[in-house]
Amino acid sequence: MKKKYKFLKNNSVTITKYCHLNLTSNKKNNFIFKDLFKKIVRFFLNKFGLSIFKSNFLFRIEQRSYISSYKILKIRNENVCIFLTSYFSNFGINFKRKSLIQFIKNYQIIFCAYQKNNIDLNGGMGFNNGLILFCILSYYNPKVIIESGIWRGFTTKLIDKATSNDSKILCFDINLSRNKYKSKKATYYERDITEISKINFQNVDLALFDDHVSHYDRINFCLLNKIKAVILDDDVGLMQVHSDGWPPIPTASMIYNYNDIPKKFTWVSNNQMALANISGLKVNNIIDYYNYIPFPCLNKFTGYKNSSFTTLLLSRSIMKHKKY
Repeated sequence: MKKKYKFLKNNSVTITKYCHLNLTSNKKNNFIFKDLFKKIVRFFLNKFGLSIFKSNFLFRIEQRSYISSYKILKIRNENVCIFLTSYFSNFGINFKRKSLIQFIKNYQIIFCAYQKNNIDLNGGMGFNNGLILFCILSYYNPKVIIESGIWRGFTTKLIDKATSNDSKILCFDINLSRNKYKSKKATYYERDITEISKINFQNVDLALFDDHVSHYDRINFCLLNKIKAVILDDDVGLMQVHSDGWPPIPTASMIYNYNDIPKKFTWVSNNQMALANISGLKVNNIIDYYNYIPFPCLNKFTGYKNSSFTTLLLSRSIMKHKKY
């Protein structure tokens, strides 16, 4: 049987049939060359007792620049709480002020550790969407969670700290070598989720996909397994597709606007031509089952730009969830 995906493990990317980027072969060669170059440089430096350290200026802006005044943080948290309570109430997610303030404070403690320690968060979810993710996880407290796309483990830590001790995390990544955080709740699989057959995915309460694989395929996987809550990172639309080096086309945004967008389109990514063909998608079952809830931008409260577009898909059957 022909494989659905082609994996480039060293690049940590997966190729699907909907999208073609001409930079694939170049990226593969570049990664091999860079790894070889780093090994050679480290070899010679080690001979002289020297090492390479990453400059703080290479870390995310959120790790280098932040509010240290307790009074300002208190005002910020109150404003974020009011905003998120109002925004998500439109979708049946009814945060209670006291609980939400505590969620925000808990997230602040977690992120503070990343501001004080040299753990690079580049390439992962930023401060704003990480905060919203943590609040959503804390609100629902799912018992079995899928995480596909681990990178350095930042979101794994958020899942770990937001959920109860008896929760289980199923972590999937085609390359786990960059992971810096290991959760005791997690079972790790260095495989794509589609290559695992021994797990009953119908027991899963929530799935998080930050793996740059087609959202259309991932959502259909969740639909098949009746997973009621799905979070999708890098949910770029047509006008943002060029901003992502490896967009998970067709994205959720494209699915929910499918009738109004062109099915074939091109763009330029890092001076390389890319093209997509999303013709013939069957989107009605997805749209009928899930409500589309994009994460709002918190820039005016935090001073940080959103690093990506993140979306929550919530089964219409649980829109009236329990209140906290």
